[in-house]
Amino acid sequence: MLDIDRGAPFPDALGPAGRLGAFAGPADPLVQWHEAARSLGLDEAAQPLLGDEAKAGLATQLRALMEAGEYAAARELAWLLAFEDPWDRDRALDLALCLQHQGDLASACRFYSTALLLDPTDAYCLYRIGECLQGLGEREDARAVYLAAVDQARADPACAEVAQHAERRLDELQDREVGR
Repeated sequence: MLDIDRGAPFPDALGPAGRLGAFAGPADPLVQWHEAARSLGLDEAAQPLLGDEAKAGLATQLRALMEAGEYAAARELAWLLAFEDPWDRDRALDLALCLQHQGDLASACRFYSTALLLDPTDAYCLYRIGECLQGLGEREDARAVYLAAVDQARADPACAEVAQHAERRLDELQDREVGR
């Protein structure tokens, strides 16, 4: 049974990524939400549940920051939006990408895993999880996830680029093993 309150790891249902704990965030979600809201100048007494218009405006700001490569600034908005809509796959992906770009690979992997739970056919999530695992030194787990990403991407012609990237990563792992 998943024990979200204590950050217990997600069962092995997701393989290597699941063992990192899909729902085990770096801090209590409500505390994290209030910290993000405070840093954005929102009322400290505010509760999660912004209106749709406010969320859309914050999502536009988030996209602009991410496109500018300002992941540190984007991370606060990403936290806020991810906890406003915990079942929104795009919000989990945005937060994971911000965390990954800031080097918090274990947390990024958790949020990519959350997005993967919401769409188990997403080759992009698998590829990003593989990158995080590789960065964490989990080479065998990364290899397994890259292989799954390639298989999943081949099932969808729109994901051809993801398959190419995952195959390149597999080649990198192979080259490092051989010592080239």
